[in-house]
Amino acid sequence: MTVHQLPPEEPLSPELVLVLPPELRAQAIAGLGPPVWPTPRPRLRVVELPAPLGEAGAPAREPLARTLAVAVGARVVQLLVIFVAVTVLILAMSLVAQAFR
Repeated sequence: MTVHQLPPEEPLSPELVLVLPPELRAQAIAGLGPPVWPTPRPRLRVVELPAPLGEAGAPAREPLARTLAVAVGARVVQLLVIFVAVTVLILAMSLVAQAFR
């Protein structure tokens, strides 16, 4: 078998080249030519256009007290839901325990 006997549409994989005898491996590597690297796609830059002077630009900032109140309120609601769920679960388990006595 020679390298020229391989079908031209069959690419030479690295595994195939490694199993060839040394002289056929040298012929196969010589026939490959220089490596061709794919060209990278150009990166697209996103540029924001400045807002016209007549329109509102940036949104107004909320006061710190309001932001803090929303965060604390959300945490309190989360803790309340957890407390209620655990309380209901404990009561259900105690009723089951009482039923088995």
